[in-house]
Amino acid sequence: MRTGLSIGLLLVAFLIGGCGPGRPRTVPVRGTVMYQGKPVPNGTVLFVPQSGQEATGEIQPDGSYTLTTFVPKDGAVPGHYTVVIVAREDTSQRLPEDRNPLPPPIVPIRYTSIATSPLRAEVKDQENVLEFVLERNN
Repeated sequence: MRTGLSIGLLLVAFLIGGCGPGRPRTVPVRGTVMYQGKPVPNGTVLFVPQSGQEATGEIQPDGSYTLTTFVPKDGAVPGHYTVVIVAREDTSQRLPEDRNPLPPPIVPIRYTSIATSPLRAEVKDQENVLEFVLERNN
């Protein structure tokens, strides 16, 4: 009986203390995405670390974004990232028969892949405001 009680208390202590390390701490990250002097009006910003958890943010019509890693708008884990930006033409106002299966990108294609994106960012252990000004392919 005593052994069963001891095991039960150990199990409760283990569950209360958490099972293993907690998730990494995140810090706020927000900013804007610009292309050809204008805000990019829609799309996704993706922060990809060499290892660990990636963070994403939906681009708003004014070009702004706020990153999410674990819960909405919690930011990103401090560290170094490759940044990918995927933004496609908004075809929601077109008739279905006038839409292509995949709308054309509205930013240069090199920004849309981890293999080709030249964008890098460092998320510091503080509130971060990171602006991205995309350039045309030459």
